[in-house]
Amino acid sequence: MTAIEQPTSPEKTDFLTEYNLLRKLERSLLFTMMAKAGLYPGQLPILEFIQAHEGCTQTEIARHLTVSAASIASSTKRMQKAGLILKKTDQYNLRANMLFLTPKGRELAGVCRAEINALQSAYLNGFQESEKEQIIQLLSRINENIRRIKENVASSDSDRQGAA
Repeated sequence: MTAIEQPTSPEKTDFLTEYNLLRKLERSLLFTMMAKAGLYPGQLPILEFIQAHEGCTQTEIARHLTVSAASIASSTKRMQKAGLILKKTDQYNLRANMLFLTPKGRELAGVCRAEINALQSAYLNGFQESEKEQIIQLLSRINENIRRIKENVASSDSDRQGAA
């Protein structure tokens, strides 16, 4: 069985069912919360990156968030129209735009982060601190496994392309 084939054992199927349900529920809830604030879910990480790295470029954001430059360009254009960010041409590289938060963008980032933090607390309501730590450790291990699988799939794809 390759890394991306569907598992057949009940434990793995149960895990994947619960994992996918969790992702769908969380994404739906996040989308609703962000929409009320006037943001798309992917825009908060962009706002927070710009806040932490004033004057950054779209390329730097794309690299940090591991998304395409085109995706960031589309998001930042929408965010600029909404008055959340400013784009200024880099005086040393006229092809690059430096990004800055507007006061509105800064305020919205803070409000949305507070809501997400409250949501995270609600997700883990009733769990002991040791259980919360264990959940984080387990999720970190799953993330690491997924990263390894992704690397293996990517390297096997490049091996096949090299053989062609």
